[in-house]
Amino acid sequence: MATLTAQKITDQGVIATIASANAGGDEFLNTGLEFLFVQNSHSGSQTVTVTAQVTNIHHQQFGTVIKQNIVKSVAAGGEAFIGPFKQAAFNDSNHKVQITYSAVTDLNVAVLYLDQQ
Repeated sequence: MATLTAQKITDQGVIATIASANAGGDEFLNTGLEFLFVQNSHSGSQTVTVTAQVTNIHHQQFGTVIKQNIVKSVAAGGEAFIGPFKQAAFNDSNHKVQITYSAVTDLNVAVLYLDQQ
């Protein structure tokens, strides 16, 4: 598992550093502003799963509210942006988001966030 470092998008833009997806999955520190960029250069679709750490809560007015994993299929030759990720639902005990992949051949990822200043 690799820890991905979030890259800031400013008004000047960013040329993102894209990393190969790790067969054991990846993770990143989540402040609630980050999103995941996925680039699939493979000849087949690949699935990215972002694991929800808290899957249900009980709310007085709404009853049990369920939060599911985010499962995104990225088509062959396609790209996707996923997120941002609510901290209460997706952060693990280390404040990180956990990502797994159906396969990693020709699959690249980057974590980005917008400059809020």
